Amino acid sequence: MDTAREAAHRGLLKLMLRLPSLREDLQILWRNDMSLEALCEAYEAATTTFERLSKRSGVGEEGLLEEYRSVCLELESDVQSRCLSRMTRSR
Repeated sequence: MDTAREAAHRGLLKLMLRLPSLREDLQILWRNDMSLEALCEAYEAATTTFERLSKRSGVGEEGLLEEYRSVCLELESDVQSRCLSRMTRSR
């Protein structure tokens, strides 16, 4: 059975692929910021659902597909903000 930690780790890996310039920061935050785990888990769930919907999207599901696309982008933005905040604090 899949644990929340495993799902969060898959989300982290997806974010590292999606945001290559932040890979190092993401690795550091993964070790030091427990709240990042929740964001990564949410990202894994959102991207998995988005991928599933995009493969089988039917008539009338465009709105739902767009909603999940938006959720994915918002989570990416939250992660980017968190990384930038960490970088400014460490200077």
